[in-house]
Amino acid sequence: MPALLSSHLRRHASAYCALLVGLAVTGVAALYVQRGIDERRDRRFDESVREGTLGFQQRIDMYQAMLLGTRGLFSSSQKVERDEFHAYVESLELNRRYPGVQGIGFSQWLKPGRLKAHEAEVRAEGFPDYHLWPEGERAEYTAIVFMEPLDAHNRRAIGFDMFSEPTRQEAMRRALETALPAASGTVRLEQEDEADTWPPQAGFLIYVPVYNGTPPTPPEDRRASLRGFVFAPFRMGDLMEGLRFPGFQDTVDLAVHDGADASPETLFFTSRRNGLWEEGPRLGLRREVAIAVAGRRWTLVFTARESFIERNSQMQLSTVVLSGLLVTLLLFLMTRAQVNARAAAEAASTEQQRLASEARTAVRVRDEFLGVAAHELRTPLTSLKLQLQLLYRQLRQPGPLDVERVARGVESCERQTTRLSQLVDSLLDVSRLMHGRMELRLEPLELGDVVRELVRRFETDAQSVGVLLTVDAPEPVRGRWDRLRLEQVLTNLVSNALKYGQGTPVDVRVRGDGSAAFLEVRDRGIGIAREDAERIFDRFERAVSSRHYGGLGLGLFITRQLVEALGGSIAVESLPGQGSTFTVRLPVTGPGEEAEGPAPASEPPRAPLH
Repeated sequence: MPALLSSHLRRHASAYCALLVGLAVTGVAALYVQRGIDERRDRRFDESVREGTLGFQQRIDMYQAMLLGTRGLFSSSQKVERDEFHAYVESLELNRRYPGVQGIGFSQWLKPGRLKAHEAEVRAEGFPDYHLWPEGERAEYTAIVFMEPLDAHNRRAIGFDMFSEPTRQEAMRRALETALPAASGTVRLEQEDEADTWPPQAGFLIYVPVYNGTPPTPPEDRRASLRGFVFAPFRMGDLMEGLRFPGFQDTVDLAVHDGADASPETLFFTSRRNGLWEEGPRLGLRREVAIAVAGRRWTLVFTARESFIERNSQMQLSTVVLSGLLVTLLLFLMTRAQVNARAAAEAASTEQQRLASEARTAVRVRDEFLGVAAHELRTPLTSLKLQLQLLYRQLRQPGPLDVERVARGVESCERQTTRLSQLVDSLLDVSRLMHGRMELRLEPLELGDVVRELVRRFETDAQSVGVLLTVDAPEPVRGRWDRLRLEQVLTNLVSNALKYGQGTPVDVRVRGDGSAAFLEVRDRGIGIAREDAERIFDRFERAVSSRHYGGLGLGLFITRQLVEALGGSIAVESLPGQGSTFTVRLPVTGPGEEAEGPAPASEPPRAPLH
């Protein structure tokens, strides 16, 4: 493959050089154009960030100024009447000039001893059901007494002690100690109600402390002169609804986080349509801006949507890229056309050489196989001929026949005939396997019984070479297999173990795990080199010389083909001089649908074929 690739590159070097140069020029031009587009996009995005930050900061500052003005109303009067407060708030035109604010209220600072008198005073002003809530004894109390506009939502907050809730209390303490506006963390506003059609939103409040006269300079003295707090509740979604800057809620999203850390836990508001926080956009356009909101740090996170890129003009980049690619392609095709004829001729010559080499290899393999096959067939034929000649001479001799000697001769002839039949069957098996005509007759079998029965047939052969042949099958292993093909597999493996075991013990083990059966045949003979472990399962391949061990080199090839036809696999573990272990894995369910017809009768074990 590397040689063919190198030859191809040499033939088309000029065409590929033209292609590379054209692509390089196109790439440089595209990068230059893209850089200009990216710079314009970044400038537009930074402009949106600046205007969005400025607009948001101005809006917050405007709300703080509104609350400071309301504090002036209380500072200029010893007591602000409810009608006076209503008129003042109405003059502010909150809905038109201050979008997002839910109203303006005043929370009165109370000592524990003043609670009863306070409730009586408010009830006398036209609120007969008024009471301070939540109930419970506390060292300090606050109570919302004014809340304008006094609609159904804001009316729910009347009498609420905001100092009883930790988040609000933290902001109120900060306002008390600094005498400056203080924003709370994220809270659920009392104006929200689960049964209401008003969609719930995250909320926060800004508090401005109101003192009797000028705030005392020492912070520790301010609590004694505190009258209460002017405050404004905000629903974050309503607050952001009126914010305007280029691309907002169209191509640019804004997320507001309460704190310096932009994380899902601190998310206050997001303009994303699904309402989810995104750690980082795919486009890479993301800016974090820290701002101060009434003594609290907020983080604004601006991210660009995909449509932000789409709105940037891509026509120039597309034109440059397409034009460059078109010119490059034309140049490449023109250059390549000049060498096509020569390349085709070289390819044809290379193919002819490859075919010739494959033909020579096939002829060599055929000749080697024919030589081995002729030798294997000649051996039993020669023995059979000698036995028949001997029987013929005994029959022509005068006098009584030696029946025992004749029986031995006939038995020898039968063995040689069986040997010839098995060699021919092996060749036919190879033909069937190569042409996909192998038929399987599946039947329920107990693998241990099959192994024990077949090993008994090898007892005479094992005793003749002094080999101890044992079977270890402690538990039944049942499945659906072809008995004939299973016996062929075991015959080949046991025959090879006896042949190459050099008189050492041979162990046959049967195990199962419920879904598969495992058959192991282990010898302690000459072993197999690591580099030959895979090759021995190929057709006509052998790990030893045919001069020392007979065989066609088909046994393990047929074995693997049969095992795979049964849906299993075969592997070998071996080291030279330490023997070999062949492991066959078979699924207990069989390879496929049950074949029709009765299973053929078992054949006797065949002679070793490897």
